[in-house]
Amino acid sequence: MSETYDILHQAEENLFYIALEEGQRAFIKYRLMSTSSEVDFYSTFVPDDYRGKGLASKLVKHAFKWAQEQSLGIKSSCWYAEKLRQRMFDK
Repeated sequence: MSETYDILHQAEENLFYIALEEGQRAFIKYRLMSTSSEVDFYSTFVPDDYRGKGLASKLVKHAFKWAQEQSLGIKSSCWYAEKLRQRMFDK
């Protein structure tokens, strides 16, 4: 059975996150680039107990969709987000 997780946007902290048990969160952080209409996704984190369940991938894909809806160019200084960006957009 596959669990579903709600992804929430905390704009004041520039992150998307999934609330987990015991106050833990999986998240992707971003920064809006002041000199261009780009967003840089620079950090992705999933607690050890939740790794391997596809949470990072869900977060990155959700964040990329948001960026596209905002007409923002996507940069990824986070290695994991960059790996997915290349798979999704550099075909």
